[in-house]
Amino acid sequence: MIVRFEEIRHLIPSYIFNEFGQLTGHYVRYDQIVCIQEHGRVQIWLDQEAYDARDPERLICDYDEMDMRLARIN
Repeated sequence: MIVRFEEIRHLIPSYIFNEFGQLTGHYVRYDQIVCIQEHGRVQIWLDQEAYDARDPERLICDYDEMDMRLARIN
């Protein structure tokens, strides 16, 4: 299931995106980020192309869904 990035953006430290960009050379555009919730995980991908290819080098972060739910509550 696709999750709108705006719904979870406040749960992800902004330095994650800065470090991802610096380490990989991929520029992160917030309007192109794709968030997927499946198999008990929430994955944040660089863009739709990265998700479609399941390219691990363009997977920004991968969180346990329960951790995300707990963070929303707190």
